[in-house]
Amino acid sequence: MLKVVGASWLQTRISTYILVAVALLGIGAIILGEFGHVEQDGTYSATVIWNRKGGYRIDFWGQGNDLTVVPMHAARAYYKTGIFEQGWSYIEIETSSKYPDTVQAYAAGLLEGSLTWQLIHHHWYNTIRPQCEEKAAECRKLTRYLRDNTAVIRKRAELLESTDPFWHMVRLFYAQLDGLEAGWKFAVRRSRVSVSLESDDFLWLALASDIPGFQRVLDIADIPINSMIYFKSIPRASMEPLVAIGHNTAAPYTHMLRLLKRYTFGYHTGPGLKTAPSIPGRSIVMSSYPGALSSRDEFYLIRGDNRELVVTGTSLLATNQSEWSFLHPKDHVMLSVRLMVANRLASSGQSWFETMSHQNGGASASQWIAFEPRSTTMLLVEQLPSVSVAMNYTEEFKKSGYACYVGASNFENVNEIVQPAKKDLNEWRMRLARLQENVTTFELFRDMMRGCSQGDCTARNQNYQNDPLRELTYRGDLEDDPLPYGIVDTKILAIDEDGFEMFEAVSGPASSQSRTPFKWSETFPNISHVGHPDTFHFGSVSPRWVWT
Repeated sequence: MLKVVGASWLQTRISTYILVAVALLGIGAIILGEFGHVEQDGTYSATVIWNRKGGYRIDFWGQGNDLTVVPMHAARAYYKTGIFEQGWSYIEIETSSKYPDTVQAYAAGLLEGSLTWQLIHHHWYNTIRPQCEEKAAECRKLTRYLRDNTAVIRKRAELLESTDPFWHMVRLFYAQLDGLEAGWKFAVRRSRVSVSLESDDFLWLALASDIPGFQRVLDIADIPINSMIYFKSIPRASMEPLVAIGHNTAAPYTHMLRLLKRYTFGYHTGPGLKTAPSIPGRSIVMSSYPGALSSRDEFYLIRGDNRELVVTGTSLLATNQSEWSFLHPKDHVMLSVRLMVANRLASSGQSWFETMSHQNGGASASQWIAFEPRSTTMLLVEQLPSVSVAMNYTEEFKKSGYACYVGASNFENVNEIVQPAKKDLNEWRMRLARLQENVTTFELFRDMMRGCSQGDCTARNQNYQNDPLRELTYRGDLEDDPLPYGIVDTKILAIDEDGFEMFEAVSGPASSQSRTPFKWSETFPNISHVGHPDTFHFGSVSPRWVWT
């Protein structure tokens, strides 16, 4: 014990106790600030500080913050861990236009990688790891292909970005990927856990929109990521009709670690901060997956100055993919990259299509709808490697008040190439069209998208096998020979004459009294689902984003 000169031993002892108490309080404050308050709100926030001499620094703010006053610097983000309560986690990232675009992109990646590091590892462990353990040689082949393509496209982007906004956005995609990997590795070191991912793993995760097509071509996996897309015009008394958009995604159940993301980036159309204008699509909301830099189930809400754009997509039905897939890594920009480039540069559906058609190749066959809410302009786009076609569907939609897209081609030349497998394609389309005939309100539309045929999700429907809504809300786990595949979410958007009015999302397979909630422990307990809730029985969520 330290003896204080001129003080009694009792005084010295008291002083020492006070010093120890202060020290312990200080250590406790550091620990709480560093790791967050476990019993708080589950929302973690962080910022990235950057300068030319010191480089990048992540400041973690822990939980329980007033998000409106979290400082921006180069970028800021918050991450809400809601998978067990709502079926979704959330991340919102905003970057400052005062910083170079490459700094913004890398900083955004740093934040996403460091805040969602555990979710990223769980998703990789459940999805990529088991496939590549089973098909190691095929995965090595795909990895080499992705690596070669990335090297070529990165170099091309660096050469051309100063004169072409397309290539500038391409470069920023890969800068964000670099930051994502660096942020993940930093968070793992900081957490002192013994897990690791390779750079190639981050490439697989980031290129989420491309991977299913490559997996089918290279015989790694043959389970597609498909969606069913409904547009419905709902009349309203003395008002313009309400446009309801529904998007149901079918995927392997192992993919049900979900993230709703909002990227609000201060990018410019070129690398010059003072000379290049801001991008049209500054804010992008999407349903997505851990580590993915695009949506993958292809649902995007895009906002810019006085403009909005909805982009929804699904895979085209195809049987002969190996005949039209062009696997030449030097010849194309990946679909995931082109998607985010088009989303950011598009000022209309037509300009979105033109950007998406640039440097097109790979192994994906896709059907897209680009919808301009304020003008109700609807553009149908279908795309194969080296083939892009589009049709303005606005008048047809206004006349019928309904449109449904499920991957069946509307273009004869595309249909001849993909040769869809469904022999009863016309009957299938008619059944889907009949589902919406009595839908006259937004509430009925919402119920239809979640599998309720009488406007009441608590009512007892008929047997699942004979349910008219079975295809719209397909559940492989309810088949006689159960499959871990089916509809894994529903996104619903309402649009009025002023643009986006309401957005909500539901995570997990649809359930009602005739369809019990999906439960891992009762259906597929031996399939890896680390980080998932055991039971998926969640209501809808309407995210309230903080930063404008």
